Amino acid sequence: MKILKGIIDFSDSEHIRGHNDAVVLFDKLDLIKLNRLPWKLSHPLFALCLQGSASLKVNLQDYNIRRNELVTLMPEHIVHGYSCSEDFKGVFIVVSKKVSEELLPDITSALPILMDFRQTPVVTLSEEETASIMEYYEFIWRKIRTVRAHYANKQVNSMLLSVLYELLSIYKDHFSYGNFKRSRNEETFYSFYSMLEAEYRKERSVVYFANRLCISPKHLSMVVKKVSGRTASDWIDEYVVLEAKQMLRTTTLTVQEVSRELNFANQSFFGKYFKKHV
Repeated sequence: MKILKGIIDFSDSEHIRGHNDAVVLFDKLDLIKLNRLPWKLSHPLFALCLQGSASLKVNLQDYNIRRNELVTLMPEHIVHGYSCSEDFKGVFIVVSKKVSEELLPDITSALPILMDFRQTPVVTLSEEETASIMEYYEFIWRKIRTVRAHYANKQVNSMLLSVLYELLSIYKDHFSYGNFKRSRNEETFYSFYSMLEAEYRKERSVVYFANRLCISPKHLSMVVKKVSGRTASDWIDEYVVLEAKQMLRTTTLTVQEVSRELNFANQSFFGKYFKKHV
């Protein structure tokens, strides 16, 4: 299984894969074997609880999942563990990294909601919303079994895009976004946020991101604080510290190697930084 190699063993589970492993659907969580914990996602994963309950720890936060609750995990989320009740039932969709990147340009206008996927991964659905998600799930399950090779990629992508827009619509209904038209400050913040997600392992300087955006560090800090309620430095430190914790807990890398992976000048500087923020 390419897209989850080293994370989940599907050898004994009932699942279905889309063309070229573009998507994986499954509903037998008890048959899935996590090979290591914690683990960091590199692909979007959507889960809907239909019965029973589950406990999940994501980015050091504990969540209790119950019926009609939707879990949306995005790349860079770190899952520390989970457990579920004996009567638990749910459905799951995992999308390959390649496909998710191909779909992203079509939904850039919804970036505020995509951010909420990271900050608020669990949302409670109404019965109607749950039924709507299940209709998509069952439709994709049926279509993938019969999809023809000639236009397989386009068909799978179209189905996934429809699901994603449904999820975005649900999140929009549950949170106060108004419309998707953004102010200049919001545009600046979302540009900063996107760059941060891509480059936090190499860059921790507000000056660096400000230069990339062709604005002053002071202006960037002001904008980020105004839009998000947190400073640019706070955002940067959260990403770096969470990654450091994950690497220290789950890898065989030495402290010196972790400091090098995160682009610190030396182990001593990394140690001081880590102690300051943890």
